Amino acid sequence: MSERPDLESPPEPEPGNDAAEVARTEAWRAILNGTDKALLRIRRVWGLVPSDPRCKFCNSPFHGPGRILTSLIMHGQSNQNPLLCNACFSDLGKHPGGAEVETSVLFADVRGSTGLAEQVTAAGFRRLIQEFYQVTSEAITRNGGLVDKFMGDGVMALFVPVFSGEGHAGRAIQAGRDLLAAARRPRLIDGGVRVGVGVNTGPAFVGALGSGDRLDFSALGDTVNVAARLGSVAGPGELVVGRAAWDRSGLSIEGVEQRSIPIAGRSAGLEVIVVRDPAAPAVV
Repeated sequence: MSERPDLESPPEPEPGNDAAEVARTEAWRAILNGTDKALLRIRRVWGLVPSDPRCKFCNSPFHGPGRILTSLIMHGQSNQNPLLCNACFSDLGKHPGGAEVETSVLFADVRGSTGLAEQVTAAGFRRLIQEFYQVTSEAITRNGGLVDKFMGDGVMALFVPVFSGEGHAGRAIQAGRDLLAAARRPRLIDGGVRVGVGVNTGPAFVGALGSGDRLDFSALGDTVNVAARLGSVAGPGELVVGRAAWDRSGLSIEGVEQRSIPIAGRSAGLEVIVVRDPAAPAVV
């Protein structure tokens, strides 16, 4: 289980050493696409050891009987990033970088959070947002996604092939649906929490940004920016999906609502699919 994906070779590229930089990028691309043979072997082996949750990269278990084994060989859950084990976090921190790969990105936001915060106490608002974070994280994790970050009243999540599989677009869309369903919890409804979700799929730069204990596994690029835009225009109880994500998922467009929304810097609008949660409460 000590075999690791090959980020150690080639060496760190020196200025002007284009060949080494290209090789490093290709190594990252293989890891992110889930085609790195060493990583595939590690994930298969750890998959035999119980139990969830697991490291998003190597699949080492953090709970159950496997927790004892992983803690002994430095694969225990990282304190710096609880989505990764110590070994993977250390490796990524030593070799920051990444590659452009097809990725699905989800943004979820609480609609009207400013007005909501004015209607409840600070402690009450914190409890509502914390529960929103919880149901969002559960929906994302259950569908193979990774919570990138919490942003006040919003959440950003990534669905990358290495941990979400080739069907990452469909899984991101399902996570959005599950999230809207989970947001019907009585405490959230009674507290006035209404959620909108956006999903987009396309090429994005994905990787480890920063260094040392400031490592951030994230994504950058137009695909991410558009996903954020879709999340911002989604109404309460709405899931707004970029047409590219919908087509990539293989879902039928028959009977679904199609819309064109403006995107800053683009002359033409972006074609999207709008899915409404029929049980979502109305805004009052």
